[in-house]
Amino acid sequence: MNDAFNRELECEHDYDRHELSQSVQTNVPLLNPQQREVYGTLMKAVDDENGGLFFLDAPGGTGKKFLMSLILATIRTRSDILVAIASSGIAATLLEDCRTARSVLKLPLNLQTIE
Repeated sequence: MNDAFNRELECEHDYDRHELSQSVQTNVPLLNPQQREVYGTLMKAVDDENGGLFFLDAPGGTGKKFLMSLILATIRTRSDILVAIASSGIAATLLEDCRTARSVLKLPLNLQTIE
């Protein structure tokens, strides 16, 4: 288990921080007012080390992926460790280095047939 944890940490430190920083500087000005509010709220929680549970829901085409990618990049430029977790495999494919909750948290898969 320790080796798996060390691999996870190694992966989280294996980003090109200069490239991420340039991306953040380029993309923050492109946020619309609603995205900027969400970005500010989440980054304040990170800065204040308050943590929290945040749920982002909006119609397709409103920039959720853009916003989440920017938040992930911002946090990674700081050398902070984060794990992007999605509820499904399809959702996990939308963000860079995102994995399913089941694979990251080693949740059991209990399939039952109910008739």
